[in-house]
Amino acid sequence: MTKPRTFPGWDIIEGAGGGYIAIRRVLVPSAGGLSNVRCGATLAELHRHLEEETRRRTPRARQTVAPPFSESPAEIES
Repeated sequence: MTKPRTFPGWDIIEGAGGGYIAIRRVLVPSAGGLSNVRCGATLAELHRHLEEETRRRTPRARQTVAPPFSESPAEIES
């Protein structure tokens, strides 16, 4: 078996019926739009899926919240 390219945060295994499966080491909430499992018929296809997944991850946006006992919102870094 050819050693698969590594993707930080993912374990890549061979599927029982063929193909390859990547499983995220630390699961993310499903509502976040990211996947915890990605599959591909070939390693090249799986790598493309994982590269897409990596591009979907964007830095967390700044949030505007009102601090306690204040009437005006203040920006904070998440």
